[in-house]
Amino acid sequence: MMNKIDEIFKRALKDRDIFFIKKEIFSNKEWKELNEARKERVKYENLVKQKIQDLKSKKGNESDNRKKKDIENAIELCDNMLNAIKIKPNILNQMFNYLDSYGLVQCNLPAMDDYGKVIERYGISTVEQFFLDKIKREQGLYKRKALAKVLEYVKDLYNSNQATLEIAYFVRKLDSLTIFWEV
Repeated sequence: MMNKIDEIFKRALKDRDIFFIKKEIFSNKEWKELNEARKERVKYENLVKQKIQDLKSKKGNESDNRKKKDIENAIELCDNMLNAIKIKPNILNQMFNYLDSYGLVQCNLPAMDDYGKVIERYGISTVEQFFLDKIKREQGLYKRKALAKVLEYVKDLYNSNQATLEIAYFVRKLDSLTIFWEV
């Protein structure tokens, strides 16, 4: 059984309000198929190489420079997936356990260090007021939504009697979890 902080971590990684997928590389179905193919390295590598070829052909047909850059980044992530099977199999295993699909993501959260400091130093009522104040002041709609989701996750963790320092650490590191997607 998963402890509460791991459960919240998994939910946060899958939360599209927090981690917006700019470019989906492997859909849910393809991700499951790739996970099964890991048992046979050649099959796994062939699936990833085929995805790279598909992305390269899409890149050649794309005229929008922003979309081209996203496709280039997606190709780089696929190259990393090829290397990860040999070099970082444990991280790859975690990715398949935590993610339902795979793609190029953008985090909708601001820098979360101040939020972690408030969680460390104050009780839940002050933390909640801090979050609500920051949500109210935030200009971007997507950042407001993401902060509201994080507040709900924080409340869940407080209600499950998690250590305050663990909650603070979790919140501090949320905005840097895009690295998790990058192998």
